[in-house]
Amino acid sequence: MSRNKGGAPKKETKKSERVVVRLTEKEKEKLILLEKETGIKRSNLFVLRVIENREFLITKDVIQELSNAGAEMGRVGNNINQLARHANTVFKAGPVPQQVIQDFEQLLEKHLQIESNIYAIFKSMYRVMKK
Repeated sequence: MSRNKGGAPKKETKKSERVVVRLTEKEKEKLILLEKETGIKRSNLFVLRVIENREFLITKDVIQELSNAGAEMGRVGNNINQLARHANTVFKAGPVPQQVIQDFEQLLEKHLQIESNIYAIFKSMYRVMKK
């Protein structure tokens, strides 16, 4: 028995069969668009959508939106940390100003809203992928 020495997993079988599909011009345009959106080659798209019956494919737009949301969460989290540090410093000198508390509450609310949106996206992705 040979041991896996790392790297990419070995392909079980080499793809040798060719299938020809005829499409209308509009169908071909949709295929090209789907290929660009997902970054998946046409032959793999057919395998995933037809053979493996996957309805959901992660597109570049979905990845970009999740990336943007994650970056925004990071920025808001950083602001929350800065405010907390500032509040701790001010608290040592006396009571925390009301404005610092209000800013903290606003940033925390924004952070929770973004987090909720990300969870909603993941939940809907999971429902589609589960089918």
